[in-house]
Amino acid sequence: MRSCSLLLIACACATAPKPAAETAAAPAREPAATRIVSVLELRNKQQLRDGPGIDAGYVADRLRAEVLGAGIDARVISRENMLVLLQAQGKQLADCEGECEVETGRRIGADLVVSGEILRVGESLKASLRLHETRSGMLVAAATAAGSTAEELDSRLASAVRQLVAPLQRPASASPARSSGRGAASFDSRGFAASQPSPWECETAARRLHETAPEQGWAALVACIERPGWPRGDFTYLERITAGFWDQDLTTRPDAPRVIARIIASRGGDVEGDISLVQKSRVPLFTLAAALRQPDVYKGRWVLLRGALSEIRQEAGKPAAMVRETSLRATAREVQVGNVSRWDRSSTGSSQGEVSTTRYGDARGSSKYASSGRSEFSTVKQKFDNERVETGRLALGRLAQADPFLEPEKDFLFLGRFEGTSAGRDQQPVALLSIAGYFQPNALLVQ
Repeated sequence: MRSCSLLLIACACATAPKPAAETAAAPAREPAATRIVSVLELRNKQQLRDGPGIDAGYVADRLRAEVLGAGIDARVISRENMLVLLQAQGKQLADCEGECEVETGRRIGADLVVSGEILRVGESLKASLRLHETRSGMLVAAATAAGSTAEELDSRLASAVRQLVAPLQRPASASPARSSGRGAASFDSRGFAASQPSPWECETAARRLHETAPEQGWAALVACIERPGWPRGDFTYLERITAGFWDQDLTTRPDAPRVIARIIASRGGDVEGDISLVQKSRVPLFTLAAALRQPDVYKGRWVLLRGALSEIRQEAGKPAAMVRETSLRATAREVQVGNVSRWDRSSTGSSQGEVSTTRYGDARGSSKYASSGRSEFSTVKQKFDNERVETGRLALGRLAQADPFLEPEKDFLFLGRFEGTSAGRDQQPVALLSIAGYFQPNALLVQ
C-alpha cells in the first residue's frame, strides 16, 4: 500500500467538521499568525535490493521534533489528529496519490503543505522535502538531506528542516520580492550549503529559495560558491550562473564581482576566456587591458586581473603590490599514443664473374655486399596545453594591510577598483588599483 508523501503540512485546521460536543469544548482559536504544522510519513522509494535504509515513520517523528524546535511561530499537529481530520472527510492517507498532498492540505484546512520522498541515489540515502502553499499550489521552499548511511542521514535532518522552514521566519508584512537583508542575516546559509550533496544541487536549491525569499536565496548561492571541500571539486558553474536567472542579482548586488572572481579562480583563472561569459549578463567586471585603453571610461569600475606579485612597496603610508599581469595561452604539441612498432631488416650476399677477351685474355672477379635497416612506427596526436605568459601590463594595487600569504612570483586573481594610471619606467602606463580581494587560481583549467 502506498503512503502519502506528505512530510510537513502547515495548516489552519478550521475547515474540518467536528462533533458538537468537541466543538463546544474546543479552546480559543490561535491568532491568525500562528501556524499549525502536521508531519506525515515520507514516500519510501527505496528498493529491497538497496540494503538497509531508514524507516519513514521514524523520519516523520524526527521532523515533528525539528519543526517544534525551529523557532517559527507554529504548532505541530500530531499524526493521530490529522488522521481524525481526514477520516471526517471520508479519506485515508492511503488514498493519496502523486501530487495529492496539496489537495489533502486543502481538505483539512492547511495553508502550507510539504511533500517528499526517501530514496537511494548511488551510495547515498536522501530525504527530499518540498514545501507548497495550498491556496495557490506555489512551491515555497525545498531541501534535501543526504547521507551515506541511515545514521548520517538522520544527523542531517535538522539542518534540512531549518532550511525548509526558513521562509516562514520572515515577518508576515514583508513582501517576498522586497524582503530586507535582516532575513538573510538570520538565515543559516552555511548550514544550507553544508546540507547539499553537490555544487549543482546546491545552486538548484538556492534558485528555489530565491523565488520566495530573494535575500536568502542569494545568501544561499554565495554559501554554495564559497563552501570548501565539495566532494568533486569547487563550484565552477559559471555558465549556469550567467544563464539569466541570477542576472538581476549579479548586476545589483555589491558582492557580485567578488562572487564571480571566486568562480573564475576555481575554474583555473582564465580571465580573458571567462570574462565574456560574465559580461553577457552585464556584470560590471572588466579586464585590465580595457581599463588601460580607456582610463577615463573605466575609472571607478571593478577590474579583474591575473598576475604575479613583484614586490611590496609603500604608497602614501600604505602597502601596495606591484603586479605583472599574466595570461594563459594555448600551445600545441604532439604526443605519442600507444606502443611503438619497430621493423629491423638485414641482408648479405656475394657475386663473381668471368670475362673473356681475344686481345687481353680472360679476367675473373668477385664481390660481397651487406645491407641492414630499421624502421619505427608510432601514432601521435596533437595535445593542447595552457602556457602561462606575461602580457607586459603592470598594475600597482593598494592593500589595506600587508598580507604574508601574498607570495612573490606566484599567480593570483586580483579584484580591485580602477583608479587611473601613472607613468612607470619608459613612460609605460601603470594601472592604479584599490585591491578588494585576491584568490589563488585552481591548477586545473575548466574549459
